[in-house]
Amino acid sequence: MLLTLWPLRTAARLRSLAICSTMALAMGAMAPTLAITRLATTRPEPRPLGNSDGTGLLLAQDPILETALFFETETMAVRVYRQGSNHLMNLYNKATDVVEARGIPVSIIPSHRDQIVYRADRGEAERIARINALNETELEIIAADGSLVLKEPGFNAVVGVPDGSTDFQGNNVAPGTGAIVLSAEAARLRSQPRLGSDIIGAASRREIVDVLDRVGNPDDGFIWYQVFHEGVTGWVRGDLLQSLR
Repeated sequence: MLLTLWPLRTAARLRSLAICSTMALAMGAMAPTLAITRLATTRPEPRPLGNSDGTGLLLAQDPILETALFFETETMAVRVYRQGSNHLMNLYNKATDVVEARGIPVSIIPSHRDQIVYRADRGEAERIARINALNETELEIIAADGSLVLKEPGFNAVVGVPDGSTDFQGNNVAPGTGAIVLSAEAARLRSQPRLGSDIIGAASRREIVDVLDRVGNPDDGFIWYQVFHEGVTGWVRGDLLQSLR
């Protein structure tokens, strides 16, 4: 499925975000002997996003914002990010191509040590995003009268990567810096931070790219970087880049 929430094509949308280390650090602290709370018992069939160019939800707009968690459900896409000491949430409805919530303040709710719970409670609904130690995700929306509006398991989750040592494969390059391509021939720029996604460009060996964003993909085990190179914004696998510093 083409994930079009990140590859933004106008100059204003080419600025992206450093990834929040909060999620990766918290996940790393989870003891492997704990009983795991299952969040997603049935994975829905992934459905394409409602538009083709990513204009529905601008996930990357300001370099002071840091992504903590992103995932999709059958009908929604959710992003939790940090601005200074505050956490915020965006919600995009894939069926209607409408941003239903942007920049809603989020609280991190005390829970079992095997999951992290983000709750955005403002206006007409309470929105809850969860991720557990198995990287299973879930979105729940509860109306002001307490009735359940939506509860869906997630997929295509990516999480924050801390500076320094990490369990994800690849060189750890800080967003907002330059990196040099190490690939023997060319590093492929992909539409999503995952193997098998569409190839939308390439950067030759020893060329310099601007690193805009950084996530860890639990499905393939790699760090992925959103980079800008020769007018194209795409994702490059972390082992194909090296910091200039």
